[in-house]
Amino acid sequence: MKKKLLVIGSLFIALVCVQVFSSGHKHVVVVEENVSLTNENKALTKENSGLKSSVNALKQENTELVNDKAEMQQMVSEIIGDLDSTKSVVKDIKNELKNEKDIVRRQSTGREFDFQPITLPTSDGN
Repeated sequence: MKKKLLVIGSLFIALVCVQVFSSGHKHVVVVEENVSLTNENKALTKENSGLKSSVNALKQENTELVNDKAEMQQMVSEIIGDLDSTKSVVKDIKNELKNEKDIVRRQSTGREFDFQPITLPTSDGN
């Protein structure tokens, strides 16, 4: 019976030692993973900070581009207005030129310039 108690006690002590060793090893693994994750978290935090500054710069550029777009649209609408105005002026000038051509055509038939030659006296009247 003493042998049984000694064997059972030895097994119990061995089991406790294995349990302690196993727990210690798991603790080391957890600590190593924690250190690794902490380092990775720091790297991601730094990268996130850089991305935030990039996003802010891109937002600022986007705002500038939106403003430039609005200015260009305004300029284009002004140019279109100027072109429409110029187009109507050109159309008026074309109409005036057409009317002038018609008037000039009607006037310059050459009939109004149909002159009779002057006859010179053949003998001297002295």
